[in-house]
Amino acid sequence: MNRTKQGEISCFTVAIIGGGFAGAALAAQLLRQSPRNTSIVLVERGARVGRGVAYGTPCGQHLLNVPAKNMTAYPDDPEHLLRWARLNHDVNVQPGDFLPRQVYGQYAAFVLEQEVDRHPGRFERVQDEAVSVDHAGGIVEIKLRAGETLFAGKVVLALGNFPPGDPRLPGKTPHSQRYVSDPWSPGALENISRDHDLEQYQQEQSVLLVGSGLTSVDVTIALRARGFKGTIHLLSRRGLLPQNHKATAIWTPFWDENSPRTVRGLLRLIRAHVEVAENSGSGWRAVIDSLRPFTQAIWRALPRAERRRFLRHVRPYWEVHRHRVAPEIGVPLATQIQDGQIETHAGRITAYAEDADGVDVTYCDRSTGEKRSLRVGLVINCTGPEADCRRIENPLLNNLLRQKMVRPDPLFLGLDASEDGALIDGRGELSDFLYSLGPSRKGSLWESTAVPEIRVQAAQLATLLLAASEQDKPKLIQRETGAGLHSAA
Repeated sequence: MNRTKQGEISCFTVAIIGGGFAGAALAAQLLRQSPRNTSIVLVERGARVGRGVAYGTPCGQHLLNVPAKNMTAYPDDPEHLLRWARLNHDVNVQPGDFLPRQVYGQYAAFVLEQEVDRHPGRFERVQDEAVSVDHAGGIVEIKLRAGETLFAGKVVLALGNFPPGDPRLPGKTPHSQRYVSDPWSPGALENISRDHDLEQYQQEQSVLLVGSGLTSVDVTIALRARGFKGTIHLLSRRGLLPQNHKATAIWTPFWDENSPRTVRGLLRLIRAHVEVAENSGSGWRAVIDSLRPFTQAIWRALPRAERRRFLRHVRPYWEVHRHRVAPEIGVPLATQIQDGQIETHAGRITAYAEDADGVDVTYCDRSTGEKRSLRVGLVINCTGPEADCRRIENPLLNNLLRQKMVRPDPLFLGLDASEDGALIDGRGELSDFLYSLGPSRKGSLWESTAVPEIRVQAAQLATLLLAASEQDKPKLIQRETGAGLHSAA
C-alpha cells in the first residue's frame, strides 16, 4: 500500500467512508485523476463494494429506474455502461433498456476494480465501520469499530441512504411482532414465502405497505418474487404511485435565469408547457425530463421559504412524476391493481391493533374523512429513507453531530454543505477536511440521489480534493513528522 509516509507515520491522501455506488465512483475518479503519490482508503462494513442497498438486491426482478443510456459511471464517457453490459450481460442491450439492478451492481464494482488494477498500490479497502472522526494538526483520525485507527488528509462521507424512520402508528408497541421497520434489513421478508402459513388464515391473506412510492414498488416486486399470492395494500397520505417511463419526443429546455423564483410561478410555467406538449403529441414526461439538467439550479434559485413550500405542498406530486419506473414493472403493477391483487388507499393511519393472528389498521380516508379498517397479517414500513440526521442511529454521524463537526441542513434533508460538497460545521464554518456526496447533499442540491447526479459529484469532488491535497502536502508532511502518528494497520 503506497500511503504517504514519514518515519512511522502512515496517512492516506483521502479516506472514503461508505462503499456504495457513490463511494466506489469517487474512489475510481480519484485514481483516474490523481498523480502517483496519491493514496486512497475506502471503509465499508459490507462485504461487497459498489452495490449499496439499491444494487445489492437479491431480487433479479428489481430493475433500474433509469434507462441504460443514462447510467454510465463516467460523465465524459456516455457509452461506458453500454459497452460493458454488451460484453458482460447481454450482447443485445439497447440504450433504452432498463437493466437488472443486480447487473448494475456488478458494473459499479467493475468500475472501481478496473481503476485499482490500472493504479496498483494506491488503493486500500477496509471492511469495517467508522465510528468516530477527530481532527488535529491537519490530520484526520478515523476510529473503526474493530479497534483500528486510520489517518487521512481529507475524509469524504459517502453514507448513502439510511433506513426508513418509523411513521407514527398509534397503538403500535416497540415489541410488535407483525411490523417490519426496515424491509431491507437482513431476513426482513423471509417469513413471507410460497409455503408460509398465511394461506391457512383468511385474515392473514394480505399485507399492508405503509407508503406508496418506489420503496413500496420494490417490496411488492420482492414479495411476488418470493411467491406471496395474497392481497397487497398500499397506504399513503395521498395514495400516489410512481408513473411509468414512456418514450417521448425531446422537449426544448425552457427554464432559465429569468424563470419564476416561486413554487406557484414554476407550477404555472410547467403546466403551460405540459398542456402544449400534450396537445402536440409529446406529453408531460418530455417536459419533466427537460428540467432534469436544471433541477439543482432551480432548487438553488428558490428562497428557503419557497423550498419549504415545495416540500409541504408539491413534493409528493413531483416525485411520482420525476422518479418513474420501468414499463416492465409499471405495466404488471397496473394489471395487479386492476385485478384487485393490489389495492391502493389514501389516508392517515389513526390506530394500529395487533393480536396473535393479525393486525387491524384504521385510517382516515383522505377523500371522505371516514374511518376505514384493514385486517392484514403483516405491516411493512415503506416510507423511504430517513433524511433527518437528528433521527438516524449511526455511530459516526452521531459522533460528528456531538462534536459539531457537521450540522443538519436547514430543511433537515441531509447535512449542511456547500455546493461543492464541503461540509459546514455547527458554528457555520466551512470544513477544509470533511466532505460529502450523494443523498446527504440533498438539502443544498435537491437532486442528489441518482447516478446521473452522483457521477458528476464524484468527478468534481475528486478534482477538488486532489487540488486541495496538493496544496496541503507541505504542511501535512511537516505536521506528520512532528506528531509521530502511526497507523494500527
